[in-house]
Order: sequence, then C-alpha cells, then structure tokens
Amino acid sequence: MRCTAALFIGMILLAGCAAEPAPPPVVAEPPAPEPPKACVNPDLESSPGGAMITFSTPMIPGQAVTIAAVGDVLMHDPLQAYAAKQPDGFRSQLARVADLLRAADLTFANLEGPAAANVYNTGREAKEPAGRYDGRVYSGYPMFNYHPSLVADLKDAGIDVLLTANNHALDRQSLGVDRTIEAIQAAGLPYTGTRHRGQMDAPWYAVTPATVGGVTYNVAWLGCTYGTNEIPDPNHQVLFCYEQQDEVLTTIRALAARPDIAAVFLVPHWGREYRHDPNPPQRKLALAALEAGATGVIGTHPHVLEPFETYKTSDGRETFVAYSLGNFISGQSSLARRTSVILLLALMPDGHGKLAMSDLRFIPTHVVPEDGGYFVEAIDRAGRGLKSRELALQFLPAGNLHPPTTPYWTGAACKADGTS
Repeated sequence: MRCTAALFIGMILLAGCAAEPAPPPVVAEPPAPEPPKACVNPDLESSPGGAMITFSTPMIPGQAVTIAAVGDVLMHDPLQAYAAKQPDGFRSQLARVADLLRAADLTFANLEGPAAANVYNTGREAKEPAGRYDGRVYSGYPMFNYHPSLVADLKDAGIDVLLTANNHALDRQSLGVDRTIEAIQAAGLPYTGTRHRGQMDAPWYAVTPATVGGVTYNVAWLGCTYGTNEIPDPNHQVLFCYEQQDEVLTTIRALAARPDIAAVFLVPHWGREYRHDPNPPQRKLALAALEAGATGVIGTHPHVLEPFETYKTSDGRETFVAYSLGNFISGQSSLARRTSVILLLALMPDGHGKLAMSDLRFIPTHVVPEDGGYFVEAIDRAGRGLKSRELALQFLPAGNLHPPTTPYWTGAACKADGTS
C-alpha cells in the first residue's frame, strides 16, 4: 500500500504515512477480503494533483458506508428554460449521472439558490402563479429562484441531503427561505444551514441514517455560508460560517459527542470564486472543525475545483477536506466552471460507535450543452470532455480515480492489472 503525507492545513504541518493494516487474525472463518483497487491509469498516478490519498482503516465492501457529494446546483436561465419545456422537468439534465448518485448510501449537494414558489426577488408573493420559468418569479443570475419541482427532481436523481446556506440563500428574501424549506420538506429531503421563520427552534444541522450490513449509522451535516451577497438577514434564518464560527464549532462538538451520531460533516459555502487555491480563512475553519470532531469538510462556492487534503487530528483521527467541488451543474461556459467530480467517501465502523475515514475516490464530470439543454456527464463513461478530466487531475490525485460504474469499490469494471 502506498503512503501519503498528510498535507498542511493552516499553519499546521503534520507529515506521516498511512499505516499498513494489520494482518487479519487467525480465525476459523475466512478473513475479510482486501479492498479492491478502483480502475486507474497507472501512467497518471504521478499527476500534479499529488500522491494517492490513503487511510489506515481498511475498507471492506459491504461493510463501509458510502457517501457521495457533488458541488453547486446552479440553474442559470437557459437550464430553467429548457427544463420548463420538458415533460420530466430538470430530470433529463441530471439523468446521465443519476445512477452514480443513487448508488451511494448518502448523497449530498449544494442547492445554490431558492426554490421558492411564486416569490419575486423583492420578497413579495406573485399575485398569479407563475409557470415553471418566466424570467421574473423563476430566474437565473444575478438573483436566482428555481421552480420548486427542482427539489423533487434532485431527489429522484439520487440526492439525499441539501445545503441551503449559500450566498444566494436570500435571493428571494425571508419569504424565499421559508418557501424553499417548504418545498424541501414536501419532497421529504433533509437540509442544513437555514431556518423557516415558523420553525426557528429547528437545528441548523440535518441527520441522515444509512443502513449497511444490518446496522444503521446516523450521519450529521452542518452547513453554513460566508455571506448572502450583502442581502440582510433580519430574521436570522441563515447560519454564517465566520460571523457565527463559535456556534458552528460548538454544534460540531455537540454532534460528535452524541452516541447516536456516527459521523459529522461540515459543509461550508466559502472561499474565492473562480480560484483553485483555498484561502487562509478556509484552512483555519477547516482545521478548527476537524479538531472539534468533524469527520470531514466538503466545501462549495468557488465554482471551480480546489484540492483535497488530509489531516490527522490531535486525538488521532484521520480526516479529510475537499475545499471546493466546483459546479455540479450550471450554465457557466468556461472549462474550469464546467469541470467537477462526484466525490466518493468510504467510512468504516471503528468499533466505538463511530465511522472512520477508510477510502476516498472521485469520478470526473463535466457539463455539456446539447440540444438547448445542459447535461452532466461522467467523462470516463461519455468518452468526451478529456480537457475537463485533465484539468481535474491538475488538482486531484489520479490514484484516487474511480470508474463511472457501480457498485462502488467492487472493481467490477477493472482489468486484471487494475486499469479500466
């Protein structure tokens, strides 16, 4: 097994290698199988993205909780206009990767903007119900609002939990936050980072159960944002990462201490738009969150990919940060803004009621305009988008590539030499 030096976060530099797993004990029954190798191109393993990320806890298929995460769901006007004309709404634009999202035990996404029924950007309710896209009630940049059917379509595509705290959270003012939460609740999805004015005692976080091998594990998600584009939040409906950092960290500590919570993820909306390098506030908050008890940090907002990093906490836990997953789907046209990944994490029970990081993979994706719509594709399955793939591998370790096939981590699509 290859070793990986833990990358620095903030001003802390911790170097070391993932320990080789101990040999299985001699027992009457066969030992657990070795974790299969995901399909990779051996020529790419020394890519500029860095050495392969590994963890010391062995991953055993069938026993690991698999988490998938994607970045920004940013439906610009052309995407909304296309969806309004389709019998299946937004689903066709997500359909080419839906099987990959559904295959994980839990799948996370950032809902970048409201999905508020019949609300103008002034926060006033429209007198007459609008169609699925009209450019006023439902519109794109600079103040987004999506038809509420988007939420159900995301759920159909395999999304299990949504981040609602982001810089566009208040694009339809307080009423928009309320209506968005109502749409999410109607679809039966958990969400994190905002509150309905009628439910101000609700927690900022969401808890999602995953059952693997007959055991149910509760995974907590805590979302926050750096800001709301200077739109005031008079009713305190949005959790702010930096202004309320003490509350963020206190909540992580409380969740990590709960015996019914097996893992905690901070999902912050942060950083600098269109920059591939995380800034010091991101690194500082990530480090603080991991030391407070977070299992991992999965960031959004820059609209482009930022690196993955590992970090070993002072209490010996191996943790992980994805600073930005870029745009999962959007109408932005540059190569970097059309390039993203489906992040895959495998978590194994640690024997003490918690889940430990065990493996990390990713599937490169891109957004392609076609027939008036914008579609998300897995590059290695579509056979196009190689420039997006090359761009992703400038920042991410090629040794952690996963083929666009399921079930995850089975190696079913690999040749004998481990290549695809």
